[in-house]
Amino acid sequence: MKRCNEATFRLLNSASLVGFSGGLRFYLAFLLAGVAPNLLLVVAASLIIYATYTLDRSLDNKEDEVNHKEFMGASKTAGLAASAIALMVGISLFFSKQLFSPPVFPFIVGILYSRGIPVGKRCIKLKGGSGIKNLVIGITWGGTIGLVVLSTGMVTAALVIAIYFGMKLFINSTIFDLKDVEGDLAAGIRTLPIVLGEKKLKYLLFAICIVQHMIIVVAMMTGILAHAGVFLAYSFIVSGAVILYYSPTFESDASWLRRKFRILAINGEPIALVALSIVLPY
Repeated sequence: MKRCNEATFRLLNSASLVGFSGGLRFYLAFLLAGVAPNLLLVVAASLIIYATYTLDRSLDNKEDEVNHKEFMGASKTAGLAASAIALMVGISLFFSKQLFSPPVFPFIVGILYSRGIPVGKRCIKLKGGSGIKNLVIGITWGGTIGLVVLSTGMVTAALVIAIYFGMKLFINSTIFDLKDVEGDLAAGIRTLPIVLGEKKLKYLLFAICIVQHMIIVVAMMTGILAHAGVFLAYSFIVSGAVILYYSPTFESDASWLRRKFRILAINGEPIALVALSIVLPY
């Protein structure tokens, strides 16, 4: 019973940091657009992100038997209930601001991502397929952030911000796949780290990182986005460091800092940027 409760707690808490840091990306998007952040929408976004990832981890996936053994024995019902509650509250907050598409779109994609699309006797999962999952994640969350910014009436800024965060989340999700190679191989899922190998993957991700930040530079120089030199520098340095230096060996290192490098760098980036925006206004 105790083991079940501990596993359930881990399951319910596993997406908390992802949801919190994900919501802060909406805060940063408002700053980039040069408008005051809507804190209600930031909270709503955090809840939607938490609901989506908790749903995925509450459903049975073969690769999770290897990648997430800490959830074994957890109450899936509790995970589904937490996901449903967070979703309903998040949607209500978005709807209160007359925003209807941003909260619904990512959750629908999340269901398709987790359970797949039945086609005859087959089930096509968005999780599989040489980077398709990462592309879906980038489009989903980058597009959702863009839709929220679009509500301010800034069409070009919304498009640029959607592209930036779409690329950012494509990179981040691919980095996370490096850790899960063993479980993905067991489940027959061909992720980019499996298809390309670590060296070629890093070349690809660093090239995307350079293009991503060049887009932001041009947008700032042309006045599409607010000037945010601190944001740009920190984002490029952290993204570049993760791409160049992270590898699965970090996860097995005895040093706590090295083992947490991936989480601190990726999920901690929005938190650090928001803190910097308060201390050093963009």
